[in-house]
Amino acid sequence: MTGMTTEMPSPGGSSRGTGAVGASAQTPPRTSVSAVVRPRLLTRLDRTERVAVVRAATGYGRTTLVEQWADTLRAAGHLVAWTAGPWDRDDPWSVVRDALTVELRAQGVDVVDAASPQALAAAVDAADAPVLLVLDDADELDDPDAVTAVAALIAASPALRVLLVTGPRYPLLPSGPQHPVLTAAGRALPLVALNARDLSFTAEELRAAAASWGHPLDDARLEYLVTLVGGWARLARVVLDDTRPDDDQLATASAYAFARDVIVPSVGDADLLRVAMLVATASDPTPETVRVALGTAGIEASGDVPVDMLLRLEAVGVLVRDPEVGSATVPSRWRTPALLQEVLRRELERRDPELAVTVHRTLCRAALRAHPPDPRRAVEHAARARDWTLLETCWLDFGTYLVATGGPGVDAVYAAVPDEVATTSSVLAMARATARRNREEPSDARELVLGLMAQLGRLALDGAWRSRTAAGRWTGAAAALVAARAQGDMRRAMTIVRDTEVAAARAGARGGTVGRSYWWFLVQAGRTALLEGDLGAALEMPMRAYELADPYRAPDVRAAAAGHVALVHSLDGMLVDAQRWLVRHAEALDPEWEDIVRDSAADVAQALVATGRLELAAADAALSQVHMDARAPDVTWPFVMRARVRRAVLFGDPEGGLAQLEQIERTRHAWLDQAGTVRRDMLRMRAELLLALGEYHRVADLLTETDVLGAWSDVPRARWHLLTGDPHAALRAAVVGGRRRRVNLADRIDLLVLEAWAAHEVKQAALATRAFRTARRLADEQGALRSFAHLPPAVRDTLCELSGLRFDDDELARLSTIGRVVPDPARLVPLTPRERTVLMMLDEHDTTRDVADALTVSVNTVRKQVLSIYAKLGVHDREAALRRAHELGILTPQEPLR
Repeated sequence: MTGMTTEMPSPGGSSRGTGAVGASAQTPPRTSVSAVVRPRLLTRLDRTERVAVVRAATGYGRTTLVEQWADTLRAAGHLVAWTAGPWDRDDPWSVVRDALTVELRAQGVDVVDAASPQALAAAVDAADAPVLLVLDDADELDDPDAVTAVAALIAASPALRVLLVTGPRYPLLPSGPQHPVLTAAGRALPLVALNARDLSFTAEELRAAAASWGHPLDDARLEYLVTLVGGWARLARVVLDDTRPDDDQLATASAYAFARDVIVPSVGDADLLRVAMLVATASDPTPETVRVALGTAGIEASGDVPVDMLLRLEAVGVLVRDPEVGSATVPSRWRTPALLQEVLRRELERRDPELAVTVHRTLCRAALRAHPPDPRRAVEHAARARDWTLLETCWLDFGTYLVATGGPGVDAVYAAVPDEVATTSSVLAMARATARRNREEPSDARELVLGLMAQLGRLALDGAWRSRTAAGRWTGAAAALVAARAQGDMRRAMTIVRDTEVAAARAGARGGTVGRSYWWFLVQAGRTALLEGDLGAALEMPMRAYELADPYRAPDVRAAAAGHVALVHSLDGMLVDAQRWLVRHAEALDPEWEDIVRDSAADVAQALVATGRLELAAADAALSQVHMDARAPDVTWPFVMRARVRRAVLFGDPEGGLAQLEQIERTRHAWLDQAGTVRRDMLRMRAELLLALGEYHRVADLLTETDVLGAWSDVPRARWHLLTGDPHAALRAAVVGGRRRRVNLADRIDLLVLEAWAAHEVKQAALATRAFRTARRLADEQGALRSFAHLPPAVRDTLCELSGLRFDDDELARLSTIGRVVPDPARLVPLTPRERTVLMMLDEHDTTRDVADALTVSVNTVRKQVLSIYAKLGVHDREAALRRAHELGILTPQEPLR
């Protein structure tokens, strides 16, 4: 025999002896020098008083273990009689009797020929040394007369120890492994039982065994081997023997054939084998999945039956239990070694293909409904069933998660969707494209899915979207929405939102509105409404998604909805509500999903809340979590820019903020022209940055050349008037802006603070006090301080004194962290339009004559205008005038956004 995994008949087989009894004696097998001794199991066998049973499927090294123990007993002077199948069909008892007789006579014990069990027992008791009888292949010893005789022998001889080496043919009872011999004994005997769980090789034992076979293993290959075969020694040996030294992967073909042709037939118990095939089909053998699989096959699986089945399969070696899991509070976890699992699955598909498909479909649906769900397992079962509708359902429910975490197995399933199937399902076409791209160029899951939706959404816009499920229509609507939004067609995007909401109301739950696709559509619709400036819809639809979304099946949708609502509230200045929704976002997002499908809306909201409260560290932490790419399909980049600009203005980096803004403007994104909210936000951010830089002339151009009545300009206009020495105009702008019907809370506080500042400048103390108190009350309710950072410190202190509302130490500490938010006031240079034109021409041409020729006027006219320009700028030459004009912002580079 070679190695510990030998389960074949002993060398030389069954040889006829020539003794007086004419006995059929067998030569005891001898342990191979390559077998690894496992003291933990030998010690267990040493405890045998009367009977021991070693029970496992073929290939677990059960015979080798018994050989090792028998050798230790022989070395200690014990008598060991070894018998093994195939048993004599005519008289199997004679094989046992004669083997024991030969050993006893060899030790000088007188044994009569053809001794009865009682006579043989007396001879055993008369021996000077302890006697062990080994019945190898004992599950084949089923002749009633032989069974009765062996039982009588055991009962009659207290000195005899018997060891039964058996496979899984006979059931495992609560009292231990059952065998006809034990049943025939008629009474309970002291029993030591070792099953496959005990015989299973640990990883280190498997490493030692492999080394003894000439196959040293590194950690990575050992881990993979354990995944393939568990602790099944014979399978490990076959795999390693079949693998060449230069092979990158372990070879499994021979081991697969061995498991199929030897192990599966050796199970013997047809009912247990059927259960084993069903459990292997379940992939993740938990009590619940076993109950589902057995129930689908019509097998009673109530109560503790699933756990009993798992324990029975573990006892024979079909299942392996995770040694690190399982306690009074944590349930045990089992798995089927990967190689054997595939064998058992295919065996079920061969024997009953219809049942195999039904079981896979049932398990797929169960995995999708589980708490928490198991989408990867669901895809595996849907693929085994070749059920394209279920594969579409898996993608509809967990597409983004599958892209991010599904791995090569899931990618392989979707990448292999046939063309004829993809033409019937736009969802599967998108899944296939995603899987193929993900394998070649792994990227951010959300952006990859959104990008493909923008591409495939054109099918939906053209009415060519196809789906195999009711829920697929909502994915089509979301794809159309994303595509229209990406093209900058916000009007059409909002039309899709309204039409889809009408369709959803008509379809109801049966139309798939209780699924992830519809919930995700609501979040995307809210994002679109926010871009369009419809804050009511921007709040209502994501809040509905949050309430509807299943926290187990769609934690990312629920978290994205909460993060979006927090973003809307933070943009509105409702910092307390934003913080409350950020808490809900954190509670909703499963930690396993957090880094996988992270949604940036919550991080932007956190940054806006932090800047609103002047918490620099928190703002930087939140902004570090997001990146900004205007060409990405994600819609949050304008609001990321808003948060960055606020941080730049408040904490002393307006130059950097302006550079980032101009970089975005150079992308010429469609939203800059067609999404009104985005365009207004960009204008507002530019004005705030230019004010922080003291570029008052450029701000004047911005306020004059764009929508002079737009609400976006109220705050920068009032602040600009104050900084350029016109507090009366600032007061009017602040009061008018504060009275607009839809002014948000953030702007209202800003305008009240500016109103107080302007009133103070024009000596209206009562108005200044009233406006400041109102601003403090509204801001204190939200914990906001940002608006007060835009006051000159002296003005702020005066207003605090007048109102009697001083800032506490914590607020003062936060106010002290800001940069130079308020630049020095300055007067505008009152150049006429014609003088500005001449100044621009001076910047473009070398001489006064060139300017005159370009303007088609005389040189003297240009000279007079140039002298007027010099006087207003306070300079005496052309170079100084141009330098001063650039410093004041009168001359600027061509700006992208107008």
